[in-house]
Amino acid sequence: MIRLIQVFSEIGECAILKISNISFENFRSFRKSEVNITDINVFLGKNDQGKSSILEALDVFFYDGKGSIKATKDDLNKDAVREGINEFAIGVQFEGFPDPIIIDETNETSLKEEYLLNKDGKLEIWKRFRNGNLSSTQIKCYHPCNDEFLGGLITKKIGELRDFIDKHGLVVSDRRKAAEMRKAIRDYFSKRDGRLIFEEVYIPIDGTDLKKIWDKLKMHMPIFNLFAVDRENLDKDSELQDPLKSRIKEIFYREDVLNRLNEVSEEIDNEIRAFAENTIEMFRSLTKNETEITPSIPSTEDLKWDCVYKNIGFNTEDDIPMNKRGSGFRRLVLLSSLIARTKEEVNNEVDVIYAIEEPESSLHPKWQKRLVKALIELAEREKYQVFLTTHSPNMMRIFEIECIKYVERDSEGSKVYDFNEDIGTKIIKTMGLLPDIGKVVVCVEGPTDKDFLLNINQNIEELKNIIDLKKEMEAGTLTIMPMNGSRLKDWIASRVLENTNALEFHLYDSDKGSDNENQYLEAIEKVNQRGDGSYGTLTELREIENYVPKDVIEECFGIELDTSDDWTGEDIPELLISNGVNMEKKDIKNKICGQCCKEIRKDHLTRMGTWNEIEGWFLNIKNMMERCRR
Repeated sequence: MIRLIQVFSEIGECAILKISNISFENFRSFRKSEVNITDINVFLGKNDQGKSSILEALDVFFYDGKGSIKATKDDLNKDAVREGINEFAIGVQFEGFPDPIIIDETNETSLKEEYLLNKDGKLEIWKRFRNGNLSSTQIKCYHPCNDEFLGGLITKKIGELRDFIDKHGLVVSDRRKAAEMRKAIRDYFSKRDGRLIFEEVYIPIDGTDLKKIWDKLKMHMPIFNLFAVDRENLDKDSELQDPLKSRIKEIFYREDVLNRLNEVSEEIDNEIRAFAENTIEMFRSLTKNETEITPSIPSTEDLKWDCVYKNIGFNTEDDIPMNKRGSGFRRLVLLSSLIARTKEEVNNEVDVIYAIEEPESSLHPKWQKRLVKALIELAEREKYQVFLTTHSPNMMRIFEIECIKYVERDSEGSKVYDFNEDIGTKIIKTMGLLPDIGKVVVCVEGPTDKDFLLNINQNIEELKNIIDLKKEMEAGTLTIMPMNGSRLKDWIASRVLENTNALEFHLYDSDKGSDNENQYLEAIEKVNQRGDGSYGTLTELREIENYVPKDVIEECFGIELDTSDDWTGEDIPELLISNGVNMEKKDIKNKICGQCCKEIRKDHLTRMGTWNEIEGWFLNIKNMMERCRR
């Protein structure tokens, strides 16, 4: 445990290590494939395409095939077996790695200075498995390789470095510092050859001096938590279902906990070693036997404190373990734990990954949405990443297209595709996704415009009396569609809208006073020229946020704004940022349209001179609804 505390001080507390890419070589149905990773990742696909294998590969990677998912020889791709290949490999790229780091015992340096990053400047770790056992851990990097010695420089012992320094007469200020000697040697090759010659190489870190680098980096790796879908109701399933077990892992990585455990382990270690030495001394005194006897006591850094709690878990009434309850019950407990996590005020001290297989499994649609909402909220925090698999059309509609990954298996194995137009079309065809289209479709630019319309309609009685948008949407007669919406359901609906008989009301920002003024005017004119009863208009003010009164904004954000500002033509998010609001522009828009606008009343809009315009929007929508009902 002493080692753990040392590691935390050496790598610092500010690094946030996140996965940016995963690669597979001959793992199950994956021959050679890679996946780009974001904060939240949703793997879509039909059954038996390889979705679950992605999550399980991460468990194998982080826990060396000895975690919840045990690596076996059967994980080797069958085509690879027929070709005589005897190992599979999983590679993970990380960004946000600690810098600087004490890379050896005597000198501070960095992964970049030691050329241990790949071409993209990321930390890339590969683990290779043979017969279900970890056979090698490697760093893939873009490394100086002018000759064999330089190519293996990071693995050289300090004596070998000194020998090279002496042989070539190099000057090093401190020959006790391996990193300084490595730098001098690289400088020598750079001058000798005119430059450093780089190659992509895999440097093994098992059993070399490089291992101490890995020992430090390992302590900074994210805590990976896999929640698999039920396959069998066995005791071992609790490892894959119980949120208490995942939280235990995180607690034992906290520095304050490690400090206290370190004190305990030191005291125990000192006492047991003293007792062992006294016993050995007494043995020699009694027997006059000089046979070598040494105590075998595990080092403090090798102690597995979390194993003390291996039987932790939830029990229900009559002491029935949670894994013996129904799958729906277990999923609700998982949902509860994730929602509880989103309510926590303090940021997590360690990086955490949640991987949940088929979150829709055994959950009512209402709870599915709550689970997804909790996961999205977690993924928005800087120390979390979320991985999901699903083949539920209702579930996949909710997510933004940037996090959609389509998994497909063909004769060459499984592959993962980022979302694009072609993949979107394939998802519609293969996953049976149909759009949710009402008789009247209100087309707006983005999700915040939709939020604005719904919120003012539900909170301004005079508008709700014209038409109750929420009631019509629940009845399936009206749809509000963000045309630039980032969620998959918006993308699907926008692609098939032209093939429906729905009446359309289009409302877009005029962007007055900006470089994009009237950018949608031509599109609006085309809608109005159709002659099918559809109608389009641009806002009279710059953007939808300009319809929220200044005093409402001030109250909502707790600030005071200059009364001389031209409110109708201002870029409101930029104005707030310039007045000290420390939020991203998109987050400001979300707050204005999702929260602030709920406080708007008719008298606000009357004073602003915008009531007649806004009332006209809802009257138009009402007229379209009445036309559809005739």
